[in-house]
Amino acid sequence: KLSEAEFEVKAFVVGVMERLHISQKRIRVAVVEYHDGSHSYIELKDRKRPSELRRIASSVRYPGSEMASISEVLKFTLFHVFGKADRPEASRIALLLMASGEPLPMGRNIGHYAQSLSEKKVTVIPVGLGPHVNLRQIRNIEKASRENKPFLLSGVNELEQRRDDILGYFCDLVPDIPAPTIPSQKTKVTVSPELLTSPTSIPSKHMVLDVVFVLEGSDKIGEANFNKTKEFMEQVIQRMDVRQGSIHISILQYSYTVSVEFSFNETQSKSHILERIQQIHYQGGNRTNTGKALQYLSENTFSSSQGTRKQAPHLVYM
Repeated sequence: KLSEAEFEVKAFVVGVMERLHISQKRIRVAVVEYHDGSHSYIELKDRKRPSELRRIASSVRYPGSEMASISEVLKFTLFHVFGKADRPEASRIALLLMASGEPLPMGRNIGHYAQSLSEKKVTVIPVGLGPHVNLRQIRNIEKASRENKPFLLSGVNELEQRRDDILGYFCDLVPDIPAPTIPSQKTKVTVSPELLTSPTSIPSKHMVLDVVFVLEGSDKIGEANFNKTKEFMEQVIQRMDVRQGSIHISILQYSYTVSVEFSFNETQSKSHILERIQQIHYQGGNRTNTGKALQYLSENTFSSSQGTRKQAPHLVYM
């Protein structure tokens, strides 16, 4: 029921992957194409760069099969995707894109495999595409767990419009991470720049300091306020002694995910940083995960592999 032209549904998959912080320590992804059988293109254990994973996902081939077996792909997900999952603490989510129903008698197994996945703490989110989906089979998946929320779309073309809704629900399934204490007695966190009319508290010149600006880019703050925050950041950096042996800058943006806009490993030149700030775009997102942003600071930004200097105190503008 899905034509070769409509199989560009994989562009939606790549778009979702672009918005996730994919790594073996954080979010792992698998990509499975299914027809009358199932073929795994990416496995959870694959240690590849996110750009390479997206390239693989975009190269998935159209199988051209007359049937798509939902029960088969649920079985494959149960035994092969999550069968050997080694992170019991991680949330497990399967996004199932479906454009047709499965003929009987095989279709009767859909509820059974959905229930088995639920018992393994796997949430299945069925996304029905177009008029040929079998609503009863979608309801059978939904009944297996109260978290198995279905999304019914008119067709593939609506996927892009509903992407943030689907991804937002995706992220809501992940428990909030308690905001950790950043493990450094040298680290200071300033008040949010929303309360400031001008950058009044600026580190003095000739100071060795690693400074991180953490920008909220969610729907709550909005694009206009986000741009004001960028302007504030520019004013602060203009008055700093940014150079290789003095103040270093890193910039993060967060909403439901965390994006590194500029890292300590990059060229620490004031003109270069100000130019990069102009290229930062408002991320948007219907969730504000401050705990995740602080955890990223703690586990990633303030580590030597990210260019942090051991002798330099840390300062966070948030």
